[in-house]
Parts: sequence; C-alpha cells; structure tokens
Amino acid sequence: MLVDLLARTNFMEKVGTGIKRVTNACIKNGNKVNFDFSDSFWVTIKSNDTDKVTDKVTDRVTNKVTDNQQTIMRAIKANNKVTTSELAQIVGISQRKIKENISKLKEYGFLERIGSPKGGYWEIINE
Repeated sequence: MLVDLLARTNFMEKVGTGIKRVTNACIKNGNKVNFDFSDSFWVTIKSNDTDKVTDKVTDRVTNKVTDNQQTIMRAIKANNKVTTSELAQIVGISQRKIKENISKLKEYGFLERIGSPKGGYWEIINE
C-alpha cells in the first residue's frame, strides 16, 4: 500500500526498476553484483579496481613518512618552537591531524618533544 502511494508521487520511481538499474550499472562498470533474497535483502558488489587499492596500501606501508609529515618536519627544522596551531596553518590540515602526524613521527623515531608542551621545543632525531 505504501509502495503504491510513493510510486504515484515524485518520491519514488516505478516499482521494481532499482535492481535492474543497479545490475546494469555494475555490468557497465565491470563489477560483479549479487542479490540475495531471504527474510532480508542483500546486495553484494565486488570491486573491479583492487590493483589501485593494493598500490595505495603498499605505498603507505613502504613510504612511512607522508607529504604532510615531511612538511611538518621542514617547518620544525625552520622553527623548533612552532606550535601545532601554526603547523595546521602551514600544512593546511586540522590541528587534530597535525597531532596525529606528530604522533606517527615520534613513533617512527624522527621527532621528539623536549620540555613541556607549552615551553618546550621540537627536536628532529633522524631525518
């Protein structure tokens, strides 16, 4: 009843066209699609682009230091008392992301904080 009502408005297309449209779009894109009907409705779409994902993961694992982290290191080298707020402006990312990147740089052994958070300074340990 509700489906009939919605089908008569502009809120829904003709009943039963969605599965065919999704299937056709997946075939056109080279994806495998599977619809399962039981007490639930399941759609499984398999990606055809796994090589790009693998390359991105490999790049991140093998090249530990990202571009943002390199920019952070250069800024710290120029001014070892630079704040996370200033770094956020320099790099163009949020202060939270700056803190995450600094944490990674510390974890990798490239950076250390000497002294207190407000009165201390950054020391580059290993470039």
